[in-house]
Amino acid sequence: MDTPHICQSVQPLNSAAVTQVKGNDIKLVKNKEKKSEHLNVFVVLHSHVDAGWLNTFDEYYNASEKPVRDIMNNVVNSLRRHQKLKFIWSEASFLEKWWTEANQTYREYFKKLVKEGRLEISTGSWVMADEATPYFWESIENIIVGNQYIQEILNITPTTAWSVDPFGHGLMMPYLLTLSGMTKMVIGRIHYNIKNILRQNHQLHFRWAQLWDSDFHWMPFVNVLPKGYYTVSDACGVNNFICCQFDVATSARSYCRERAKVNTCQEIAIYGERMADQYRSLQTFYNSDSVLVAAGDDFAYSYSSDLEIVYQVQFGTIKDYFDSLRNSSHMINSPILTGDFFPYTDSPYNDTSLWTGFYNHRAYFKRFVRIVQSELRLMDFISVAVAMHPKNDTNIARRNLALSLHHDAITGTSKRYVMDDYTSKLRASLQTILMEQERLLNSESDNNNNNNSFLRVIISNSLKLKGMQLTHRTLTFANGIKRYGIQIVNQKGLLTTELIKLNITNCSVIAKHRGEALTIQLVQFPQETDLFEVTIIKLIYNDGSVNTTFGLNFNKIVDQGGAYIMVAQFPFQDIDNSESMPRVVRGPVYSSIWKRLSDNLAYSLTVINSTDNSARAIQVDVFTDVVSMPGYTFFMNLNTKIENKQKFYTDVNGMYLIQRKYHKTIALEANIYPMTTQAMIEDESLRCSIVAAQSTGVTSTSGTVLLMVDREIYLDDGKGLNSFEAGQSYPSHLKYRIIFESKLHTSDQNDDVLLGTENKTFSRDDSKHNTIYHSQLVQKNLEELLYPAAVFFSANVNLTKFAHSSIALPPLPDNIQLVTARYITQKKVLISLRWLPYDCTERIYLNKTTDMMSKPTETLKTKLAFQNLIRQFFTSLHGSIYESNLSGTKIGDRIITPQSMPLYFVQPLHIVSFIIIKDNA
Repeated sequence: MDTPHICQSVQPLNSAAVTQVKGNDIKLVKNKEKKSEHLNVFVVLHSHVDAGWLNTFDEYYNASEKPVRDIMNNVVNSLRRHQKLKFIWSEASFLEKWWTEANQTYREYFKKLVKEGRLEISTGSWVMADEATPYFWESIENIIVGNQYIQEILNITPTTAWSVDPFGHGLMMPYLLTLSGMTKMVIGRIHYNIKNILRQNHQLHFRWAQLWDSDFHWMPFVNVLPKGYYTVSDACGVNNFICCQFDVATSARSYCRERAKVNTCQEIAIYGERMADQYRSLQTFYNSDSVLVAAGDDFAYSYSSDLEIVYQVQFGTIKDYFDSLRNSSHMINSPILTGDFFPYTDSPYNDTSLWTGFYNHRAYFKRFVRIVQSELRLMDFISVAVAMHPKNDTNIARRNLALSLHHDAITGTSKRYVMDDYTSKLRASLQTILMEQERLLNSESDNNNNNNSFLRVIISNSLKLKGMQLTHRTLTFANGIKRYGIQIVNQKGLLTTELIKLNITNCSVIAKHRGEALTIQLVQFPQETDLFEVTIIKLIYNDGSVNTTFGLNFNKIVDQGGAYIMVAQFPFQDIDNSESMPRVVRGPVYSSIWKRLSDNLAYSLTVINSTDNSARAIQVDVFTDVVSMPGYTFFMNLNTKIENKQKFYTDVNGMYLIQRKYHKTIALEANIYPMTTQAMIEDESLRCSIVAAQSTGVTSTSGTVLLMVDREIYLDDGKGLNSFEAGQSYPSHLKYRIIFESKLHTSDQNDDVLLGTENKTFSRDDSKHNTIYHSQLVQKNLEELLYPAAVFFSANVNLTKFAHSSIALPPLPDNIQLVTARYITQKKVLISLRWLPYDCTERIYLNKTTDMMSKPTETLKTKLAFQNLIRQFFTSLHGSIYESNLSGTKIGDRIITPQSMPLYFVQPLHIVSFIIIKDNA
């Protein structure tokens, strides 16, 4: 089933909701009115508790009205009283707050209910995260933090997933959840017309496959809620006016002309038949004898009487529901869908009310989340490298980062003061993380009798959030300080060449590495005459070049949408201050040009003065301050000569690329897709990639890439935030890189430039799923943006001891990505790795000496080299190696010899996880 074509036959939808179905010849016919004599109805009680939105996370828990504390108490009390009552809970964040203050008796009640299967923990991540904007590492961390806590207190690992409120669903979560052990999931918000088509063809059950997974290894079974929401009035059947009658809880929010009454036998018969008819109406949407009915609402069941009123209905959990389908031919024969559900709209009118504004809304917060993520990952990397568990207070920092992934946090769709609360929590977490980095690094120095005390260097304008800025550390040559030792930590797991920048107060400096003088460049800050920026580069290589031209310009458009929705009003308005003279910086290391376009926008372009691959990328830094320009969305336009014919690629949360298409017949906002880290256009001879250090929205017409940069909104789009609360985007420092790559002609390509394994291969051209991975050069630039080399300094270091000091893990093969390296307990380290199938159709990357697994025809030499690097990496961790799931909650068989590790890389792009139990455990 090719859903884009199906959708366009109804009306020209621009939601690539389903790009392909394999393994089934599905005929789309008018919905069958199939009714069996017996229908299994599983009414799933739930309470949707936002971890911040109109109130802060803490306020929601302690609120005077509908507090989450009361909801959890009511659930435990009612389930104890009524044995047939069941309930599901999805987020670990509120559970942790309740568990912390609950007495031992209530904890035992809770454990007993979970053990009996009457209280199901579904998903169990820290929060119900957004799926459009987080980088996949952040989403993995959200799962790990939540699932590790669930295992700690309940000794279980969730097997089902419940994600009913994110604004569109993507390909990342079904894959990550499957790797974590959750093979069945319920989702809610998908494009109105896409859902209608699936309903008409009874396909609201399907198996969701990855675009690259040709063998369908990682394919959860999915149940889509039948209508727009997860409430009683919207989910029990086709008629809201009847369904609302059964929303009888005291905390019910729905408006209804009447409520069900069951005081007499006659009333029971009348309302019972109405309810049964609505349940039967759902059956044909799923073509199944079992249906799931969501019964809940935002902060539902906060009154003690709520569950007492509804307990007489027959209830189930998500697990109960999927268990009823497990052995049926329906589950086995369900269609296989690939693709995602972006953009999302809850409107039947295709090009209105598109939820694409949040892709870029409050850009400062999206950037800040990515900064904290990088620093947390660095802290974990150092802790594993020095074999020391981080202090317990870093758990709060982890949880605050996970909290920021909530679908009303990273999206920027909460009230102003709630966004400030998220930011404050992240800032405190960042300070904790930086202090722990220093502690771990200095503990290693102490172990080596180094006696050098290192401090973290932070140079970033992007941390100026609402008047808050981290301490700006400058290397001052005074008070007897004659030299500084600079410790550089690379957390990427591969060798890299990067610019290192420091602020100094003396222009007469020499930089050396093991006695060898390094090339440096001094740049004086214009308004601080005593402050210089020094940039160091160590390695220089020779290579070819790309000959092309491009243009970069900025504009804005009137946006009558809100925090969630974009409503663009043409025309675009150019932003260019011709009176502002650009500032040019030239030197032996890099050259850059700075341009102030307006009071709201400035940017710089930087290139490395080298002939190696580090010079292939153009660094773009954009500085925004748009709070004084309400009602506008700002764009960056990259204009090229590439003839991409309206086709372009965006990334699936940084995991791989998926093809999109610009449709001229629908609105601009309907053509915008989430860009978590990358967008790309190409033709037969040239490719242009843009990688970003923060998420945004993107689209492309022929030869042009349009990126949302920032927006300031003052209107109410009717989705929950009023006109005052929707705006206020603080100043941002946004980072991008542009990479042009010449493509090999077909005659120049090797026959084995494929994505595949030793036994089975597939190429870009013979697959129809329109997905690719980028080159090694693009991967290098992306990781440098996401995980820049960290700099620590120490004054008057002991040169003899310092020369042999370093913090690192052995490098991995170039195409094995270090995804996760962190302690999960005092003695257990979780390692996750991913095989990257670099696209070798680009002329500038043909590094056959280091690319050890991109081709199925491996030589014995490359196999041995690969095995040796893997062996060295795992041997350095000093422990026993075991198979693991993604979240580290399930430990499998022990791996006796590291030499067998390559056997676990069975598919390109697949993530494999291991637990290391330290030898001194």
